[in-house]
Amino acid sequence: MNITFEYAGELLSLCSAVFWALAVVMMKKVGDTIHPVAMNLFKNIIGIVLIGLTLNILGEPLLNPGFVEKEDYFRLIISGIIGIGIADIIFLHSLNIIGAGISAIVDTVYSPFVILFAYVLLGEQLSVIQFIGGGLIIGAILFTSEKLQHIPVDRNQLKYGILLNIIAIAMMAFAIILMKPVLNKFQGDVGKQLWFAGFRLLPGFVIPLIIFVFKSRNSNLIKPFKNKNIWPYLFTAAFFSTYLGISSWIIGMSLTKASTASILNQSATIFILIFARIFLNEPFTKRRVFAILIAMIGAYLVFIG
Repeated sequence: MNITFEYAGELLSLCSAVFWALAVVMMKKVGDTIHPVAMNLFKNIIGIVLIGLTLNILGEPLLNPGFVEKEDYFRLIISGIIGIGIADIIFLHSLNIIGAGISAIVDTVYSPFVILFAYVLLGEQLSVIQFIGGGLIIGAILFTSEKLQHIPVDRNQLKYGILLNIIAIAMMAFAIILMKPVLNKFQGDVGKQLWFAGFRLLPGFVIPLIIFVFKSRNSNLIKPFKNKNIWPYLFTAAFFSTYLGISSWIIGMSLTKASTASILNQSATIFILIFARIFLNEPFTKRRVFAILIAMIGAYLVFIG
């Protein structure tokens, strides 16, 4: 099954932003109940199962596909370990600290990191305008975090949460650029791109599983799952993040330039703030709106540069 219509990569990249935004607010909804390691493990399991079922329907081989080379395996494994196994845990922990609204603003560093790693790893060139855009994005984050009101943590915790969020986003950006050469080999081939997405989830599953086993010795990470009220949020978060979100993210990235896809992914910032207001009742202040606008202008400059 191939996707060949015009702007398919752009449309899927935009869809992934919506899916990720919905997943973030759902994860925040139960973030105080479920440990980040347990949450990451759960959503990765759901993602592997759903992608596996989809591949089976499409008639794609689940094991030993002939189109994957040794270097491809290496890139996918390292990308999964860094971008899913480790980065997602750090991100979920930061989300619990700073909330979905602030996290949405900090997430605007994603595009500059993608541009940077695309330059280092793929040889894509950076322009002065792109540097200016990156500076606006960073400035928007600092502007927003300086005088935030009604936050549930003190300033030191806020800075700590923001730092963790930036580290997680940087790792995600590095991970997707690392596997971009693999994706480029089969542009538009949905089955193969889904296979890449599913295989990448495997190391992303193993890492939190190991941490889960060791951490469970000192704390009961399974107990929160006995609360039936959280299951709708858990499944919704997993469905939108590791199934629809990752699938559309990877397929979209394969069909367009990394910089273009990253800017459209960046629109998740707006969707997160909207959904956070609807589902989490988080404030939508003038300062926050202004910061988002500045950040999105910066993202646009990165794009046109």
